[in-house]
Amino acid sequence: MVQTNFREIDMDGIDAESYAQSLADFGATVVTLNAGGILASYESKLPYHTVSKYLTGSSLKEIVDACHKRGIRVIARMDFSKIPYAVYEQHPDWAFRTADGGIVNQNGFVQTCQNGEYQQEKVMEILTELLTTHPFDGVYCNMSGFVATGYDGSVYGMCTCDRCKAGFQAAFHLDVPDKLDLKDPVTMRYMGFQAGCSKKLRAKMTAAIKAISPEIAVDKVDYLRSESHTEIDIPIWVYSASSHARQTAFAGLVCDNASVDYMGFRYRESSVSPGVSALRQWQNLANAGTTSVYVIGRLDNHRDKSTFEAHRKVFRFHKAHETLLTGLRSAAEVLLVMKSQQSRSDPESFGWIRALTASHVPFDEVKTSGVNEAALEGKKLVILADAKDLQPEQCALLDAFVQKGGMLVSSGDSGVRGDSSFLKCLGMEKAPERKKTVSTVFTLTDSDAQVLKRSAKAPIIAPGSEIRVCAYAAGVKKFLRTEPEPHYGPPEIAYPTTETENPGLTVHSFGSGKAVYIPWFCGSFYHNEGYTNTLNIMQDVLFELCGLPQIAPGLHPSVELVLKKKENKTVVFLINASGYFGNSFFDPIPMADIELHIPGHFVKAEALNGGQVVLENGVLHLNKLDDFEMLVLEEN
Repeated sequence: MVQTNFREIDMDGIDAESYAQSLADFGATVVTLNAGGILASYESKLPYHTVSKYLTGSSLKEIVDACHKRGIRVIARMDFSKIPYAVYEQHPDWAFRTADGGIVNQNGFVQTCQNGEYQQEKVMEILTELLTTHPFDGVYCNMSGFVATGYDGSVYGMCTCDRCKAGFQAAFHLDVPDKLDLKDPVTMRYMGFQAGCSKKLRAKMTAAIKAISPEIAVDKVDYLRSESHTEIDIPIWVYSASSHARQTAFAGLVCDNASVDYMGFRYRESSVSPGVSALRQWQNLANAGTTSVYVIGRLDNHRDKSTFEAHRKVFRFHKAHETLLTGLRSAAEVLLVMKSQQSRSDPESFGWIRALTASHVPFDEVKTSGVNEAALEGKKLVILADAKDLQPEQCALLDAFVQKGGMLVSSGDSGVRGDSSFLKCLGMEKAPERKKTVSTVFTLTDSDAQVLKRSAKAPIIAPGSEIRVCAYAAGVKKFLRTEPEPHYGPPEIAYPTTETENPGLTVHSFGSGKAVYIPWFCGSFYHNEGYTNTLNIMQDVLFELCGLPQIAPGLHPSVELVLKKKENKTVVFLINASGYFGNSFFDPIPMADIELHIPGHFVKAEALNGGQVVLENGVLHLNKLDDFEMLVLEEN
């Protein structure tokens, strides 16, 4: 996929044949391009659909036809989140309203409300006009939902227009809250109301599109678009593409995780480093079998082309091995569950992703809303990363999973919703008590050190600023002792004087399986601070307590290992992220003499990206790893 996000000037003098050829030369088989919404890229006949004043070149239909001639499918990018101010003046009731009744005007374009007549009715007319006059293959709606923030990061809160007020009052007999407060139950109820409105509108739009042609692909129905991007002043997430791709592939949808070419909203034409562009594409390819890039403007007039070759390199590899990449399914036996509502960062799940990746443990990802019987199929271990929004019926499902022989690891407040609905497999007698800490640490006893072998090397475990104090049932095995708060200064008196029986880790045998509870936020502490001390305890949980096999014990932690299957083939992807240094991305450091212990009985092994692999007594020996390698192993 290549998304060319047109500025209005990019239609000025555009030549359909040249534009389509630039996509073909890049290696694209699908393109997303601007069609309508904020501005129409075609001669719309609808009075409220403002036509761009820059339609001086080839028509939109000619562009679509030129792409089709080259075997490139075309997705229409629509954005109904805003209307020009002149349209707003004629239809003020279409606007999103802030708490004081004001509008959100962003450079002459006014935010619309999903419950207003424009999105509820007029959007269907626009889609019908566009899709009955242009042979698009798909539709992507940008900024769908109730947009409460501006491009500059300003937070505008929740819509308080008359339609939203009336709808919320009718549904819940409550007034719309005047400010965004995530601790306020009315705010949470209103956010749920908005989510329901968005779901209904999406279904309505999908029905309108599919009525025109069931072959038109719709985002969030037939495929799922996401973005791996940077933003100025926002921390970099090195596994963004892998995480997005894993979640989409696990949900069974085609993944369009776009590697965003620009640095951030402030610098839309300044490209990111080639190193991060290549890394995201290798992560996309390994985890979902797809590749995608998003640039501002056209390919031919883009002023900073410094990342283009990095994308094209992966596109070429994809093309050469497309048949093998198609239809691969995850061979991971570990499932990471994270909370459904995430902002730009979810440190607990991010920390677990880092720990699993550094440990070369293949895993799938799902948000709590996706925890069901199908998600647990084929899994041996489920990790709950502070998944506090699990519902009671999901807790019962996970309890049954453990009872039948599965393993479960829970960190933070996973599955805790009061005294009556937490996970029984954890062996708690009641919901845990929250406790703020400053200098509290956990220590290992001699018997702990016999089991937690990595942690024994650095036996003072720092848990961070919160722990949970629990009452456990008889039979729960306890590890790590809590040292209460010492003085942390001056240093002459910075030492503990007592010890408690409150454990920092528990194991509970439950039916045929077992559950591990970590009553602190190990993932968050590891993600934020990065100490080996924390990774040690997480790896002890994975390998010593849960008994996971070590597939690549000597491989550098910066290499990501992905495991897939197809018919009689097992496919191993190795992604070298050693070029990530500080907050910069460089070419990765080449690695040599890699040894892999992949479960299975193989008779043949092949490396597809320049390496040489030897299969010896069930062990794989790879001579080198540059930026990426794909190993294909065949069974009898």
